[in-house]
Amino acid sequence: MSFVVIAETLRRHFAHLGYIVALLVLIVIVVTMAAIGAPSQAPYEMITLFTLIAGCQLIGPEFSKGTLQLILSKPVGRSTYLVSRVLGVVVAIWVAIIVMFASDIIGRLVAGTPITWRTALSTLLVAALKTLLVCALLAFFGSFSRSYVNVGIYLGGQILLSMLFGLLRMMKNAASGEMGKIGAILREHPAVLETFGAVHRNLFPDDPAIPFDRNWILMMLCNASVALLLACVIFSRREVPYGAD
Repeated sequence: MSFVVIAETLRRHFAHLGYIVALLVLIVIVVTMAAIGAPSQAPYEMITLFTLIAGCQLIGPEFSKGTLQLILSKPVGRSTYLVSRVLGVVVAIWVAIIVMFASDIIGRLVAGTPITWRTALSTLLVAALKTLLVCALLAFFGSFSRSYVNVGIYLGGQILLSMLFGLLRMMKNAASGEMGKIGAILREHPAVLETFGAVHRNLFPDDPAIPFDRNWILMMLCNASVALLLACVIFSRREVPYGAD
């Protein structure tokens, strides 16, 4: 890792007006929802959007602006640079998550609403791990595309996988016509649906059924590691154009 790259990434975020404004808006929303006794999980649904905005340019400006040549002229390898960039963005978002957690607790204490510590801490951990996975996936998608396009790939993949999985499940129950033929194949080969389901669960996982689910935590860490490894492999071989990407 390069602590210089991490520090610079954090500086960019903490000094960015958009980051500050978004964090203040999140604090107001969290405190308001805590005061009315809303579930602890509710405000964290916005963290994914926050992550997509913060992580959309993990890779991109280095190519389009031609700055990667300058960066790599220093003793920083491509993989080190990429991992450090991802870690910097993840830490910046984790800071926002911790601030949200603290705001939620303070809001509930001031309003006198009950605090379920196990749920609150579990929600904090889930948000942190989802941030890690989303940033790793954005780095992977960005390693072979431009900035902002990685977000399109992420959202498009999520929508298409959900639609395709739902369509295949519907076809499986069909008994007549062309869909019935496809349904017969799906019933004969259940591994097809299981594969699509597994891909969707691994790339776009739902929250765990129980707090501090060890298997869910390991899945998130493993998937983020694989995505980041693939991103490093592709990023290390990508050509650096002189001019626009």
